[in-house]
Amino acid sequence: MDKNMLEHKMETVGNTTMEQAYQTYSLLNEEVGRWQDERGSFWMEELSPAETPPYYPFVAFPETVVLELWERLNRIRGVIVSESVLRETWLEFKAGQSVSDPGLLSCLQIAISGIAQLLRARIMETKKDMLNAPLQDHQGELIHESAVCPICGEGTTLSVLAPPNGQRFLHCTLCGQEWPTKRVGCILCGSEEAAEQNYLNSGEFPGVEVVACEVCGQYFKEFDLRQLSVTDYIWEDVRTLPLNYAVEQWLAEHAKVSGKVQ
Repeated sequence: MDKNMLEHKMETVGNTTMEQAYQTYSLLNEEVGRWQDERGSFWMEELSPAETPPYYPFVAFPETVVLELWERLNRIRGVIVSESVLRETWLEFKAGQSVSDPGLLSCLQIAISGIAQLLRARIMETKKDMLNAPLQDHQGELIHESAVCPICGEGTTLSVLAPPNGQRFLHCTLCGQEWPTKRVGCILCGSEEAAEQNYLNSGEFPGVEVVACEVCGQYFKEFDLRQLSVTDYIWEDVRTLPLNYAVEQWLAEHAKVSGKVQ
């Protein structure tokens, strides 16, 4: 796809709106850090990871720890939500149902990520040798190139090219774990057909590309750390959402042209 065409189609996010969103996001993450310092050691004694990956999927997080941190984050937003509502919403979220309140959902996602980061640190300490070895699933198959995080079991749509040679890693935005993968191809379906992979980028976001796969019709984002420095992948993913909007439109148009949709 032509770079100029991509830039022309991108939906722009106002600087003021983005700045406000970042300020709120930063305040919530600061509270997560305080909670981790105050309560992290207590909860780490209460949580027991599995013996094989994924070691601790978020759906297995105890309700008590989720509600505790989630309530604190809601208070930072100036919103008081009853425990019964939080509990019901948590159960619905775990069951795959949508959360209609975007503020409540954002706080829940940040809370889950904060807990997952703590668990990752604990698992990295206790299972370091296993994580350095090729990972296997319960059937003994290698999963080190899977897009599923070995720590928390979440699927990722984000890859990283590390300096100096551009080695490719997958990055889990939930717990922060990284693991190696193939240098080329689609991280979602495994296709290595170069002609079927479309790399979309914009001068507005140097070092960031969205890879659209014609084989599976999905896309993922790739950060080249030889060109930019990233300290927070969650926010970087949010900041570059215009690329997502552009590639979704491109995929829809491509599907029409190829005759895959009516």
